[in-house]
Amino acid sequence: MAPTLTFSVGVPTFNQADFLEETILSLLNQTRPPDEIVISDHFSTDSTPQIIAKYADRIRAVKPPPGSNVGAQWNFTLSSLSGDWVTLFSSDDIAHPNFIEVLLRGTQRRPDAVLVRAGWQNIDAKGTVLSTEYLLSVTAETTCPANLIEQKNGPKASFAAFAVKRDVLAASGGYPTGMESFGDWPMFAQLAPFGSFIYESEIIAGYRVGHDGNKFRKRIGQWIRDEQRMFYEVFPQAADRAQLTDRTWIDEASRANCIRYMASASEEFKPDERAEIATLFEPWASRTGAKALLKVFAEGGTVKVPTTLIESAKKLARPFAHKLYAGLRRRT
Repeated sequence: MAPTLTFSVGVPTFNQADFLEETILSLLNQTRPPDEIVISDHFSTDSTPQIIAKYADRIRAVKPPPGSNVGAQWNFTLSSLSGDWVTLFSSDDIAHPNFIEVLLRGTQRRPDAVLVRAGWQNIDAKGTVLSTEYLLSVTAETTCPANLIEQKNGPKASFAAFAVKRDVLAASGGYPTGMESFGDWPMFAQLAPFGSFIYESEIIAGYRVGHDGNKFRKRIGQWIRDEQRMFYEVFPQAADRAQLTDRTWIDEASRANCIRYMASASEEFKPDERAEIATLFEPWASRTGAKALLKVFAEGGTVKVPTTLIESAKKLARPFAHKLYAGLRRRT
C-alpha cells in the first residue's frame, strides 16, 4: 500500500492584490485539497494583508525577513512548509482543480522521484488562455544524468506546474539564493543528481504572462549574470554530484545561450542603446568565444542564432504539435 503523503503549497507574494485572491481560491478548490497553504507576504503595501486575513482560517501567513531579495523570500517560504512534497506557486497564477491530484499521482511513479512536472497554460492578465504547453521533449520518467543534461538550455518544467520532495530539496542546497532573478532553473538542475524527474502530461495550471511589462528589457543584466552562474557554478556542481566527467555539454550550451541572448538583444535594443548592454555581455562572450559576434552587436548589427534545417522545422512545427497533442488528449 502506497504511503499517505502530505503536500504543501507556498505562495510568495508582494503587492499582487489584483490576482492573489483568485490564486488562493484556486488552491482551495482542489479535487485533492492541500495539507497546507502558506502565504509569504513581503510587507505588501496594497490590500494583500486584507486578502490574506480573509482566508486566515484556511491558510497560514508568514513574513520573510525585511529586505529579502526574491531568492531569499522564496527560500524562506519553502523553509516554512512541512509537507513531504512541496511547491512554490506564484501569487498571480491559477491552479486548476487537478493541480495537487496530478502532482501527487506522479510522486508514486518511482520510489526515487524527486521532482514531478506537468503541463500548463500561458494566460494573460484577464485569465484568457494564450497557449497550451506540454513538455513534448521529455519522457515520463527521466533518470540522472539525462534529467540534468536536458536542463542545459533552460528549465524543463514550469514554475506553475511542479512539485519537489522537500527533504531532497534541502539536501541539494535548498532554493538558490545566489541568483538575482533565476530560481526554478538552478533548483531543477541541482535536484537532478538526487533522483528521477517524473512528467504527468496533464494541464494543471495557468501561468500569468505579459502583465508586468517587458521582463527581458528590464532584467537583461540580471539574466546575463545568472546565465553565467548557471554554466560556471550550478551545472559544474551538479555534474560533480552526478559523477559526469564529460563537461563539453556545459561549454556548448553556454555558448549557444550567449549567442541566443545576443540575438534577442539585437532585436530588442536599438544601436544607440547597445554600449551598456555590450559591456554586460563582455565576460560571457570572452569565455564562450563569441567576441566577434559581440562586436557585431555593439556596432548595431543583427546577431542571428545558427540553426540547422531540422531545428528550424521543429521550431515552426512546435505550435502545431502542441495543438495536435491537446486534441488527441481531449479525445481520449
